[in-house]
Amino acid sequence: MERKKRILTKNLDERKRRIHHARIVATTILVVLLLLVAGCFAIGEYLVLFAVGPSEIMGNVNLDPGASSEDCVLTTIDTNREKFDQKKEEWLSRTEVKEVEIESDDDLALKGFFYPAKEETHDYALLLHGYRDTHKGMENIAYVYNEHMAFNCLLPDMRACGESEGDYVGMGYLDSKDVENWIDYLIEEDPQARILVSGISMGGATTMMVSGLDLPDNVVCFIEDCGYTSVWDIFEHELDFLFHLPAFPLLHVASAISSLQVGYSFTEASSLDALSRCERPMLFIHGTNDDFVSYSMLDEVYEAKTKGEKEILRMEGAGHANSYLQDPELYFSTVHSFLGKYFFQD
Repeated sequence: MERKKRILTKNLDERKRRIHHARIVATTILVVLLLLVAGCFAIGEYLVLFAVGPSEIMGNVNLDPGASSEDCVLTTIDTNREKFDQKKEEWLSRTEVKEVEIESDDDLALKGFFYPAKEETHDYALLLHGYRDTHKGMENIAYVYNEHMAFNCLLPDMRACGESEGDYVGMGYLDSKDVENWIDYLIEEDPQARILVSGISMGGATTMMVSGLDLPDNVVCFIEDCGYTSVWDIFEHELDFLFHLPAFPLLHVASAISSLQVGYSFTEASSLDALSRCERPMLFIHGTNDDFVSYSMLDEVYEAKTKGEKEILRMEGAGHANSYLQDPELYFSTVHSFLGKYFFQD
């Protein structure tokens, strides 16, 4: 009897030890999972701030290199940039630039800069700058449109960039509605306005996202230069390139945080979705040596536009946002030929 009690006690103690051990293992697993979740959210929060957060917090980080990897091409680009800068400064010295302002749908003061044509015209080029840049980054382009193609030019500072208000960079998605408001501003100023919308890099993505909106007939056509397929795609590339981290689960968490804090998820900010609704003419431009916004995205965005006229210009050897600097003659002759179908008829 005594022996039976000892066996029962031993079995009970063993069961308690097993339960205690199981609780320790479960608690450890739970703590590890909680730490992993907390870590993912912390990294996700950082990624959102790093990618689209306020410039004053992130030190105006710019992921947009705007350069080719080939030294010989860089030499050409540097030479052409110097020429453009000189001509631009001469143009600015005789151009009376007007600062204008509109209010966004979420009550932000958005600044724009208007460069009038030498002669009165109803033709307007709405030119959109790249990631964390300002309107100044589009002045070389504006010089050509204004001086050689006789466009009035409007160069906005996108939200959270330059002199415009905003806590987060719009990455084209929030900006598309802002650009729609800039279009309304131009039409209010000139009901006969004929408007070209064009942008480079993030401005190119914005142009594509704008193209899918229900726009007034005053908007004639679009030119996008090295825009990305979606915010998800460009951030997935940069997550791997800069941090050597996988998209799952970090980008999923960051996208969810962005949806709550910023107002858009990385997947819904899609040029491809917008292009499927675009019926107006568009010229697509991309450098073949672009390793920031992958050159492969050119075919994706081009194929996504299934309605209306479209043209494509592949700039051999050009890096990101440098197509017009690598071969200005080819670039702007193609642009002029495209625009000639819809402007310049008078």
